[in-house]
Amino acid sequence: MILLSVFLLIGSLFLIAIVSDKIINYTLVLSKVFGLSEMAAGFVLLSVTTSLPELSVSIFSSTSGEGGLSVGNVLGSNIANLTIIIGLAVFLSKTAIHLRGESQKELIQFLFLSSVIPLFIVQRGSLGPVLGIVLLILFVYFSFTISKTPKQSQITEQQNGSTEKPLRAGLKFVVCLIIIIVLSRLIVDSSIDIADFVNLPSSIIGATIIGVGTSLPELATTIQTLKKKYYEMALGNLLGSCITNITLVLGISSLVSFSEVNILAVESIMFYVLIASLTVWYMISSNKAINKKGAIFLSAIYFAFVLQQVGFSVFIF
Repeated sequence: MILLSVFLLIGSLFLIAIVSDKIINYTLVLSKVFGLSEMAAGFVLLSVTTSLPELSVSIFSSTSGEGGLSVGNVLGSNIANLTIIIGLAVFLSKTAIHLRGESQKELIQFLFLSSVIPLFIVQRGSLGPVLGIVLLILFVYFSFTISKTPKQSQITEQQNGSTEKPLRAGLKFVVCLIIIIVLSRLIVDSSIDIADFVNLPSSIIGATIIGVGTSLPELATTIQTLKKKYYEMALGNLLGSCITNITLVLGISSLVSFSEVNILAVESIMFYVLIASLTVWYMISSNKAINKKGAIFLSAIYFAFVLQQVGFSVFIF
């Protein structure tokens, strides 16, 4: 049975990455219809779309009484986005991520604020409706603020690389969304079986295997946008996904879950969330870009995180 669970987990993560990439293309078609700016499309549409796997996994795990898996998935996905995903995107696209304009500085401030929110989960020891409402209010506020950014560069048909009609793109979007939900159900069930078999907290499984697997859509879209030098969209997608995970995803999960959270496991994950967020903030604030050296350092943070999760003591100076 454990082999079947491993097979279902790997297969579902692979398929969910493919389907999420498709749904992103349809979202870009719709963004042209709404006339969104590059930054707004990256945060409001792309980040929410690429966070659909995390949202589905977190909802199913929360309703199954696995609050630790939900929190671990969200935090692990954020660590992956801010470290190994940024690192791979810079190397594979062969270009640095540059900062342009005040809107991205505002986005980084939102990222830092949202990164300290899980500290309240550590203090409470559980999820709940009050926390969920607060997180959802923050998501609405952040989305509204970013949406008001000047439309200096809008998404065009040449940029999204698709000739799909809006109605057809909308229908395909819904179909892909249903497929993602079904695959997420398989991911939750198989990951819980694996966590029980190896005697590891479900939050650790969520922070490593599922965290990286559900971040694959962010990697694919970031590489594409960097190659085309759409830096605002790339950073809006990556940082926006992290903010969306903490506010929207964890907010909805908190509304439907009253389960306890493994505090010790979450505390170890939180340390790396803060380290990754502060490192990205420092790189962009001081250098106005994340280059290959920065990508190597961020990747090293992620590998240190993985080693600590599997039992090795790692110190970062």
